[in-house]
Amino acid sequence: MGGLAVRMTDLSLILQGGLASVLLLLALLSAQLVVLGYFRFARPAPRVRLPLIPDEALPPVVVQLPVRDEGPLALRVAAAAARLDWPRDKLEIQLLDDGSEEHHAELVRQVMALVPEGVRFAVLRRGERSGFKAGNLAFGLKHSEAPYVAIFDADFVPPRDFLRRTVPALMADSGLAFVQARWTHANRDKNWLTRAQGLLLDAHFAVEQDARFRAGLPISFNGTAGVWRREAIENAGGWAGDTLTEDLDLSMRCVMNGWRAAFLPDVEVPGELPETAAAWRAQQARWTKGHAQCARKLLPVVWATDLPLWLKFAMSLQMCQFAFYTLAFVSAAISLTLMYMGVVYLHGVAALGLTVTAFGLSSSLGYLWLGQKILGRDRMIGLHRSLLLGIVFPSGLVLSNTRATYEAFFSAHMTFHRTLRAGERYAGGWRGGPELIAGLLLPAFAFAESAWSAPFFAFAVAGLISIGAMGFSGATAERPMITGRVIPRE
Repeated sequence: MGGLAVRMTDLSLILQGGLASVLLLLALLSAQLVVLGYFRFARPAPRVRLPLIPDEALPPVVVQLPVRDEGPLALRVAAAAARLDWPRDKLEIQLLDDGSEEHHAELVRQVMALVPEGVRFAVLRRGERSGFKAGNLAFGLKHSEAPYVAIFDADFVPPRDFLRRTVPALMADSGLAFVQARWTHANRDKNWLTRAQGLLLDAHFAVEQDARFRAGLPISFNGTAGVWRREAIENAGGWAGDTLTEDLDLSMRCVMNGWRAAFLPDVEVPGELPETAAAWRAQQARWTKGHAQCARKLLPVVWATDLPLWLKFAMSLQMCQFAFYTLAFVSAAISLTLMYMGVVYLHGVAALGLTVTAFGLSSSLGYLWLGQKILGRDRMIGLHRSLLLGIVFPSGLVLSNTRATYEAFFSAHMTFHRTLRAGERYAGGWRGGPELIAGLLLPAFAFAESAWSAPFFAFAVAGLISIGAMGFSGATAERPMITGRVIPRE
C-alpha cells in the first residue's frame, strides 16, 4: 500500500506540473489579447496611400466568386459583383461553381439573366473538388491574366465602390500582397448566437487585425472581402488545398517571402453569420482544424528561415490561436482527474489557476469591449451581455474544436463542410448530444472542486448546455436548389 501511495503522489505531482504548464500556455494566449489591445491604441494607424487614378490608367481586375450549391446567395453576390464601379473593359467576373452538376445549367441561366450587358462574366465549373476552395480559386486564375484578384464568398455583398477603395492601395505600394476590408454583419441581430458572433468578429477586425497592421505584425487574409496582387500569390507558391484554411496558409507563406499586407477598417463589406448552433459549430471546427493544419505544415518552415526572432514568435502565436480550446479541455481533464484522486493542490498551482482564470476572463472581456468601443457600440451592450454572448457561447465549442485539433495532427482525412446558410440543415450528424451530456455531468464534479476552478467550469457548463440545446434545432434537412427558393425551416 505504501508503494501505491508513493506512485499516486508521483502521479499527482506530474499531473499538477502538467496543469501548471497548460495554465501558463493559456496565460500566454490571453496575454496576446492584451498586447494587441495595447498596440491598437499605442500605435498610430499607418498611412495607406489611395491615389486617385484616371480610368485609363486603372489595371485589369478579376473578381472571383467561389460558390458551392449556394442557392439565392450565388445570384445575390453575382449581381453585386456586376455592379462594381470599374471600367468594363478592365473588369472580369468569375463565378466559380464547385456545386453539383445537376444544378449547374440552371445556375448559369439565372446568373446570366441578371448580369447587365457589357459585363465580362463567366460561370466556370471544374468538375472535381480537389483542393476545395483553394483548388477552385487556382482553377479560376488559369482562366485570367489579370494582375489583381478580388475575392468574395457567396454570403458577402461588396459595395459598388469596393475596387476603387482597395486596388489603388496595391498599386501605390508594390510590397503589399493583399488588402483586407472589414466585415460587417447583415443578420447580426437575428438571434443571441449571431450577436455573439458579431461581438467576436468585431473584436477580431477592430482590435486584432488593426493592431497587427499598426504594429507591423503579419496579417492574415480572412478568405473574403479582399484584393490580392497576383504576383504575390504566385511568388508564394499559389493557393494550396492541403489545409482547410487556405487563406491563413497563403498569408503566412507570403510573409516568409517578404510580402506585407494592409488592413482597411473603413472599407466595410456586409456578410451573413451562421444562424444555428450546428452551422456555427461546424464553421468554427473547420477554422480550428485549418489553423492547426497550418501550424503543423508551416511552423517547422518558419523556424528554419532566417526571419527575425520576433517575427517567428509572432507568426507562431498567430497560427497557434487554435490551441486555446485544446488547452482548456486538457486543463479541465487534469483538474477533474486530480479531484477524483482527492488531491490537495500545491499552493503555487492553486494560485496560478486562480490567477490565470481571472486574467483570461478579464483579458477576453476587455478584448470584446474594445471591439465595441472602437466601433462606437460600447453603449449598446452591457457587461452582463458581453459575458453571456462573448464568453459563454464560445465555451461550448471546447469539445468540437478539441476534436478538430486532434484530427488536424493525427488524421489525414480532409472534409470541407461549407458553412450552412439560412434555411439549410445538416442531414443527420451532430444534434448537440455530446455537449449536453458533458454540460450536465460536469457540475457533479466541478462544484466539488477547489474554489479557483469554479469560474472556469461555470462558464464551460453554461456554454456546453447552451450550444448543445441549440444543436437540436437545425440538424436535419437538405441543401437548397439553385432556384432562388430557400428550404423552409421545419
